[in-house]
Amino acid sequence: MRAVIAIDSFKGSLSSLDAGKAAAEGILRVFPDAETVIRPVADGGEGTVDALVTGLNGQFRSTPAP
Repeated sequence: MRAVIAIDSFKGSLSSLDAGKAAAEGILRVFPDAETVIRPVADGGEGTVDALVTGLNGQFRSTPAP
């Protein structure tokens, strides 16, 4: 079995990635041979940048502004 997990963040408590990891843990308890794939998502609000960077295997960079 393959489970694709795409959960938005829970404002103020869990990021999209953390929620996905929690769901994957629950699935694997019931179906130990399952393959889980976590895809962070966001609705454009809080957590959107984190979801995009994580989901696209990106990286954060900072640069000074003039």
